[in-house]
Amino acid sequence: MKVLTMYLPQFHRVEENDLWWGEGFTDWVSARNAKPLFEGHYQPHVPLNGNYYDLLDKNTMRWQADLMRRYEVDGACMYHYWFKDGKRILEKPAENLLGWKDIQMPFCFCWANPAWARSWSGFRDADVWSSLYERQGAQKGSGILLEQKYGGRRQWKEHFEYLLPFFLDSRYVKMEGKPLFMIYHVSDIPCLGEMLECWRTWAGEAGLPGLYVIGARCSEHKEGLDAQIFLEPAHGRQGGTAVTYQAVWKNILQEKRGNLQTFFSGFTGYDDTPRQGRAGTVIEGSEPELFGEFLAELMAKNAANGSEIVFLNAWNEWGEGMHLEPDERFGTGYLEKISYAKAVFTERKSKYTSDWKEEEQTNGVMKRLGKAERYLDLMDQWMRLRERKIRLADCLTRAGVRSVAIYGWSIFGRHLLWELAEDGIQIVGIIDRQKDRLHVEYPVYLPTESLPKFDAMLVASWYFFDEIRAMFADRNYHLLSLETMIREAR
Repeated sequence: MKVLTMYLPQFHRVEENDLWWGEGFTDWVSARNAKPLFEGHYQPHVPLNGNYYDLLDKNTMRWQADLMRRYEVDGACMYHYWFKDGKRILEKPAENLLGWKDIQMPFCFCWANPAWARSWSGFRDADVWSSLYERQGAQKGSGILLEQKYGGRRQWKEHFEYLLPFFLDSRYVKMEGKPLFMIYHVSDIPCLGEMLECWRTWAGEAGLPGLYVIGARCSEHKEGLDAQIFLEPAHGRQGGTAVTYQAVWKNILQEKRGNLQTFFSGFTGYDDTPRQGRAGTVIEGSEPELFGEFLAELMAKNAANGSEIVFLNAWNEWGEGMHLEPDERFGTGYLEKISYAKAVFTERKSKYTSDWKEEEQTNGVMKRLGKAERYLDLMDQWMRLRERKIRLADCLTRAGVRSVAIYGWSIFGRHLLWELAEDGIQIVGIIDRQKDRLHVEYPVYLPTESLPKFDAMLVASWYFFDEIRAMFADRNYHLLSLETMIREAR
C-alpha cells in the first residue's frame, strides 16, 4: 500500500500574491497570524523548530524528500495550476524538482483547475485563497483573479507539452506504467473526453503507454477517466461550524464506491480559520493516535477495492491545519502512524471485502433498472413521434442519408429496420456480434468484417454508442445513435 500526500506549492513569493494579498504573501502569512477563536482551539499551528521554509530553496525540498522516505510516505501529489491561455502560477517548485535529479522525491500532479477569485466575487466553484486578506474597499471589477478557459486542440497541446517532461521523469508516479494525473474538479471541464483522448494519443507518440487519469468532484461527468477519488474532508464543511474528527472519518469509511475504480482518501485534520476567520470550519479532535487507527481502516478499505494507493490530505496545508509535516504540538506524531497503518491494515481487509460483494450485487440490480428505464423512455418517445406522423426516414432523407447499415439486432434494431424499410430507406445489412445466431432476410456482418457501402451506420444498440464508435474509429464511417435521432426528431 502506497501513500501519496497532497502537496501545496504556495510557500514561496510570486508577483501575483504580492499584488493581490500584500507584499511577501505566502500561506505562511495565514498560518503565522492565526488566532484561537474559542477555548481549546489549537491555533496557530507552528512548524517544528520554527521551520517556515521557502520551497525555492533546494535544501527545503531535500529535507522534505528525506522526511517522506524516513516515514514511509511514497510521494507527493503536487497541485498544478494552469489557466486560460496557458497562464501558470506556483509552478517553480515542481520545475525545480524536475531539474534537481539528485532529490529522490516521487511525485505526480493534481491539476487544480478552478478559477481563482476574490471572496466577494460570487463566482461559483472558484478557489478563494484567503478572505481575511481581502483589501477593504477594493471591490472593483468581476473579482476574477485567474480566469479558466479550456480552449481547443492548440491549447490542449500546449498544456500537454508542458507536462510531458514531468511524465517522462523516472520519479513521476505511474499506474500500470502510465503517468498518474489527477484533476481536481472534473465537472468544470466540458471538453474532458475529447481533451483526454488527444492527450493519450500524444502520450503514445512520446513513447508512453498512455495516461492514468483520476477525477475528483466528478458528479456524472466521467468521460475519459480511469478512476475517481473522493478527496477528503468533504463532509460537514459548512462555514462557521465545528464538526468532530471521528464523525468525518466515519463518513469516509462508509462511503460507497461508484461505477469507476474508486480511491478513498483521508486527512490529518482540518481548520481553515487561518484563511477564513470566523467563517471557517474547524474539525475538532484530530490527534495522531486516532489518525493511525483511521488510516489503517482506510488502507484496508482501499485494498478491498483493488486500490494500491491511499491519498492523504495533506503534506503541508498549513493554512488549513492539515499537514503531515511536524509541528510544535505533535512533532512527528502523524508521520509515525503511517508505518503503523501499513503494518496492520491487512488484518482489517476482510470486513470491507464482504461489504463490496453486497454492494456489487445492489449496484448491478440498480444499473439494470436504470437501463430498463432509459429503454422504456426512449421507446415511448419513438411511439409519440409516430403518433404525430414524424418518421425517422424523413429526418435521414433531409440529411442526405438514403442507405444504412443497422448495428445491433435488438428490439430497437428490429423496429428500426421495419420502419425504415417500409419508408423506402435502403438497408444494406445488419452488423452484430452474434452473426451466427441470427436468421433474417438481410445480410448479417460481424463488426470486424469488410462492410458494404452505406451513407450511415445507425446504432440501434445506442446504450453502448461510445464503445461502438471507438471500435470503428479508424474506419471513417458515419455513425448515428438511434437515441440521438429520436430525441432530435422531436
